Amino acid sequence: MSADNSDSKNPILSVIGNAFLILVPVSLIVMLGIVGIAFLGGGGMEEVKAEAAVAAATPAPAPPAGAAAPAPAVGAEVASAPAPAGGGTAAIDPAVMALGKASYAMCAACHGPDGAGIKVGTFLMAPSLIGSKILLGDPDLSLLVTLKGIAKENMNYMGMMASLAAGLDDQKLAAVLTYTRNEWGNSAPPVTVEQSAAARAKYAGVNAPAGVKRTEIETIVGAHK
Repeated sequence: MSADNSDSKNPILSVIGNAFLILVPVSLIVMLGIVGIAFLGGGGMEEVKAEAAVAAATPAPAPPAGAAAPAPAVGAEVASAPAPAGGGTAAIDPAVMALGKASYAMCAACHGPDGAGIKVGTFLMAPSLIGSKILLGDPDLSLLVTLKGIAKENMNYMGMMASLAAGLDDQKLAAVLTYTRNEWGNSAPPVTVEQSAAARAKYAGVNAPAGVKRTEIETIVGAHK
């Protein structure tokens, strides 16, 4: 009797087994297809957003002299006036911000990717750059500090601000300061390549191999105006 029962069940088990072998691969293929479509769709949206951003940043050609300006399309929002040159990323070349963000990688180890400073227990590796008076004030202050570094005089911060003069050329120096002055809620005028070159030249004679003292930053800048 057991042999008969076993033989009668074998065809059923065989059908179930075959169905299982077919359905599992099909289900996996369908799932992979859904994920692939979602990924490609997301990538497509990012490309559309990027193209839209480029198109928005490209100024429209000026109308011929004497021609009336075209009226805005029905339902279209009237663009606001460009942000003043006094600060804000809207007034800054996106390429400069991108270069500054890339150059900031060497600073993030202490100041953190969010600019708030990396914490080591209850201490900070470096001060926060958010709302920093040295960073957002006279550009010469942050230029001097970046070029010469800051001397370590106490344990207020665990890290040490070393000179970045050799690691940043004038273009990258201007870009990284422009980026940090206009990131994380900060807003300040961009630092130009000309300002960076001028600072490198006028602070070249400052003898501070271990960095300038915090209490002397403003004094040094004032002496070189």
